[in-house]
Amino acid sequence: MTQSGFTDFYPQFAGFTPEAVLAEYVRQANGRFGSFAGPDAEEARRLYTAHRLTMYARTVLPDGAPATPAQLAAAGEARKVTGRKAGEVSVTYAAGAASSAAFADLEETSFGLQLRGLLRLYGRSAYIP
Repeated sequence: MTQSGFTDFYPQFAGFTPEAVLAEYVRQANGRFGSFAGPDAEEARRLYTAHRLTMYARTVLPDGAPATPAQLAAAGEARKVTGRKAGEVSVTYAAGAASSAAFADLEETSFGLQLRGLLRLYGRSAYIP
């Protein structure tokens, strides 16, 4: 996948700055999903890149805005989900579980949720930091 191919598919990311971040996530996506076949590989690469760029954008302040110490501290914090409840069913996640840690942040964006679904559908595990 190329940067221009990615931004053609997701035009909302055209002009993303800094461009080096976009280039790095495209590079990572190309390396991580090389074992996937055809359309699945391209979809996984696009979703991974869009997810990562969205997560990155959450930590960036608007141009020219001064950062307070609290904003700087919050930008680096990961949100931790320790459990979920739906009706009468509840699930609690172990803090150090390897399986939940590998996919923990995919639930943070719609792109990540789609990627998670593709990974499950495709039946392969992939290391997603």
